[in-house]
Amino acid sequence: MEGKLLDYPEGGFGWLVVLSSFVVNFWAFAPNITFGVYQAYFLQSNTFPGALPTDISWVGSIGASAMFLPGPFVAPLTRFLGLRAVVAIGILVASLGFITASFATQLWHLYLTQGLLFGVGGGLVFFSSISVTAQYFERRRGLANGIAVAGSGIGGLALAPLTRFLIAQVGVRWCQRITGFAVLGFMSAVFAFIKPRVKTAKKGPIFDLRYMVPIFLIPTYSSVELNQSASTGANLISLFSGINAASRIGLGVAADKLGRTNTLFTCCFFAGLSCLAIWYVSQSAASTIGILTAFMCVYGLFGGGFISIFPVVVAQVVGIERLSAALGILYFGNVVGNLLGAPIATAIMHAQNGRYIGAIMFAGFSPVLAAFFVLFIRFRINKKLFAIA
Repeated sequence: MEGKLLDYPEGGFGWLVVLSSFVVNFWAFAPNITFGVYQAYFLQSNTFPGALPTDISWVGSIGASAMFLPGPFVAPLTRFLGLRAVVAIGILVASLGFITASFATQLWHLYLTQGLLFGVGGGLVFFSSISVTAQYFERRRGLANGIAVAGSGIGGLALAPLTRFLIAQVGVRWCQRITGFAVLGFMSAVFAFIKPRVKTAKKGPIFDLRYMVPIFLIPTYSSVELNQSASTGANLISLFSGINAASRIGLGVAADKLGRTNTLFTCCFFAGLSCLAIWYVSQSAASTIGILTAFMCVYGLFGGGFISIFPVVVAQVVGIERLSAALGILYFGNVVGNLLGAPIATAIMHAQNGRYIGAIMFAGFSPVLAAFFVLFIRFRINKKLFAIA
């Protein structure tokens, strides 16, 4: 169907579309979410002699930012090749990213493979699937999108301990290969369900023109500052991811009931506040693993709001027919934050002789600032203080 949608199934085949998007989010995001496990291993084993923590953190940052590089290109590529062809290319590229990473002998090899190649491939599949999900739901759009993006949280919950286990049992290279083949197998299994209801317009312009910092740093932080084992760092990432997955579904329901921009503002603000009020406190001499665990719980509760609510806010503002192109442009802005966020935080630590205070402040104030931009949009939509908007 081309043009505007006049009706939404609110279920039926739409739930299979949600399932496919869940699986895509699982395998497109989780390997980047769990990069902190790789980083801790690379540092402890001195895999790349002479490499600083900042150097290694670039792998995860490139992967996270490259996810959003295809954003502006997905709509025109879909016009020229068709959505299913774009998805197929993305699946192949993403899986090759991790498989080829297993043959890396220098750190820059990982920048290109586990970072750039995997990120671009995952981004092609993610942008295609997330825009299709919204075409099957209107009244339940927040819930449907929340379930879909919960895949990344569930993925982090499962992959963090699994990655640590595989590295210990078969080595980091086979861990990367297994991950690559898993990406290929699981994404291919749901390929048939990524079925759009709105055809991309045949004509159009070629271009329709931070939350990762704590997740990358926590495994190393727990080891260096609190003298915890590598397994504890991986378990903290799993805890965050599990709570994050559940919260995304709950936040989707909240967005449908309380207003989408209202919910997005709340998530951004409290995610940043948790860094400033809880993670910062864990810097004290009396800090315990319990305080850090509390931070991961609160951060997991609110930190998923951006991924969960952002697409439905965009659909509310620009309309379902322009959603794919709009998401591509807006998510493209994440490239800067995801690419530079962790390296900047690590550089701040290096300048402070390894202390985490500056990095924590950076991680906290960024989403708080973003929250006030969301608040501005909220009052542009509806100026009433207690309106559902």
